[in-house]
Amino acid sequence: MPAPAASTRRIPWARAVPGATALATFLLALSPSAGDTPKPDDPPARKGPDPAAVEVRFTDNSTLKLVLRDPHVEIATRYGPLRIPVADVRRIEFGTRVPDDVAKGIEAAINNLGSPQYKLREAAQTELIALKEKAFPALVRATKHKDPEVIRRAEELLTQLREAVPDDLLEAREFDVVSTDDMHVSGRITGEAFKAATAQFGEQSVKLTDLRSLRSMLVAAHDTEAVPKSVLGDPGSVTQYQGQIGASFYFRVTGANNGTVWGSDVYTTDSSLATAAVHAGAVGMGQTGVVKVTIVPSPNVFAGTTRNGITTNPYGMYPVAFTVTRVGGVARGGPGGAMGMVRPAPVAVQPGVPFGGMPKN
Repeated sequence: MPAPAASTRRIPWARAVPGATALATFLLALSPSAGDTPKPDDPPARKGPDPAAVEVRFTDNSTLKLVLRDPHVEIATRYGPLRIPVADVRRIEFGTRVPDDVAKGIEAAINNLGSPQYKLREAAQTELIALKEKAFPALVRATKHKDPEVIRRAEELLTQLREAVPDDLLEAREFDVVSTDDMHVSGRITGEAFKAATAQFGEQSVKLTDLRSLRSMLVAAHDTEAVPKSVLGDPGSVTQYQGQIGASFYFRVTGANNGTVWGSDVYTTDSSLATAAVHAGAVGMGQTGVVKVTIVPSPNVFAGTTRNGITTNPYGMYPVAFTVTRVGGVARGGPGGAMGMVRPAPVAVQPGVPFGGMPKN
């Protein structure tokens, strides 16, 4: 007996329902094959902070969290222009910028310090004091003015500013310093503003003249690590740990300014830990807190900078290095904390030879 037709056995309702075969073919085409994996409707949520999320510190020392819209930070260096992806930026220390209209006002006020009208002289003095660090470089130049009255008043104003404004803010900074995980770039950021989105004010244009420093929220998240149970005392330097690259240790230190330090963000292991911790913003001067030290390979070059009242020395290749970050709720040192001003030290590199700063013993 011949076998029944396959179509009758597999889909017996095909003959009874008009168009059923075509419908079955359509539904089979829509169903995923055995080898296909269904794709989720939405991509998985991103873990951790947005790489473009940053915290900026303004020249009045206020801070604001925002998301940078520019894909790159463009910086003009002595070797030509460089474009650094915003996602790679960890910190920016901005050089001194004075808007043109403010600079003109400062010059006019300095000239009025020698005005024959007493009210104009007093008004000029009040205006210059209010401008604080913005007026400082011009006042220094004014001490060489040809008018003795201008010189006298400029010197008085400089004395008042030195008493009222931290030293690192008074120092004129020629360069911006952009830091990534593995390098520091000194130069001048091009453009006049960053495009940014803020939770409070929506889309904004943030002027570079208003900025003192910037740090990535990736750095901020790392900086707020909880205090561990096992904390060691201050070893002075971490030379004894330099054979343990990749390991992290926790120390209780009191910030000091009497030690010698080589490097910035990444330091030579023979540097003073208490002084490096202040420079890095992990603790304040005279403040006791817990810091995390991670032993890392040496970079090719250690940059010397001024930050939080501490000036470090540049150096060439060294056997091992370390990083130091704050742990828990330790407050930052200095008015700018870890985001304080940075002054790039002059660097002259010779392969294999230490450069600049203080020689090592």
